[in-house]
Amino acid sequence: MTKLDVTNMLVGDLIARVAPLVEHETGWSLDLPDLRWGVLPKHRGFEEIVQGRLRNIGAVVEDGPRSLPERLVEIVLEANILAAYEPGSATLFVVRENVDDSNLQGLMVILAHELVHRGQHLHHPELFARVDAASRALYQSLAAERIDPQELNAMLSSIQSPMTLIESHATYIQQRIQSTWFPQAQIESHFNFLTVLGVVLAGQKSRQYTDGLPEVAQAAGSGQLDALFQAV
Repeated sequence: MTKLDVTNMLVGDLIARVAPLVEHETGWSLDLPDLRWGVLPKHRGFEEIVQGRLRNIGAVVEDGPRSLPERLVEIVLEANILAAYEPGSATLFVVRENVDDSNLQGLMVILAHELVHRGQHLHHPELFARVDAASRALYQSLAAERIDPQELNAMLSSIQSPMTLIESHATYIQQRIQSTWFPQAQIESHFNFLTVLGVVLAGQKSRQYTDGLPEVAQAAGSGQLDALFQAV
C-alpha cells in the first residue's frame, strides 16, 4: 500500500469530514473554528505531545541530555503515538511516520478518536482539570522525593478513573464511527518490540482504552452519558 502523504492540508480536510460524524455520535459541538492541528515528524512527538502536557501541569522540562531510562521512554512513546489532542493549546497533533502506512479511512478513524477528546474537553472541562490537578500533585511529590507507596497508589488511582472514562468513551465513539462509516479502515500496526515494551511500561494507560467500554455503552444507550461524566 502506498504511504499517505500526511500534510496539514490533508489533516484539515479530513477533520472537516469527520467532525460532523463525531458531533452526531456525541451530541456535542466541537467548535472547529477554534481548533488547531499540526503534523509532527516522529522525532518531535515526545517534545510536542508528552513534554507539552508536562509543562501544562507545571513540570520543569529540561532540554539537556536525558538519562537512559528517560531516553528509553521517549523512544517507546515516539514509536507508538499516532495522534493526540492537547487541551492546553486546543491543538490536534498527528505523528506523520506513525500513521502514513494507514489508509485514508484509517486516518479518519484516528482523527475521530482525538476529536472525541476535543468534545470531552469542551463539554466536561472539570474532568480534565481533575486529571491535571492530580497529575500536578503527583509530579510535585515525586520531585520532592516525599511520597510513599500508598500515597503513590492513591494518586495514580485518582488519575486512572477519569482517564479510563475519557479514553474508553473515545474508543466507543471511534468504534461506532468505524463500523458505520469507515469499515475498510486500516490503521498502521505497531506490534513490535517497542509496542510490547510500551504495554509493559504503561499497562494502566493501555487498559484505559477498554476497561470502561461496557459502562460507556450502557450510559450512551440510556442517554445518561453526560451524567456519567459528571459522576466519575
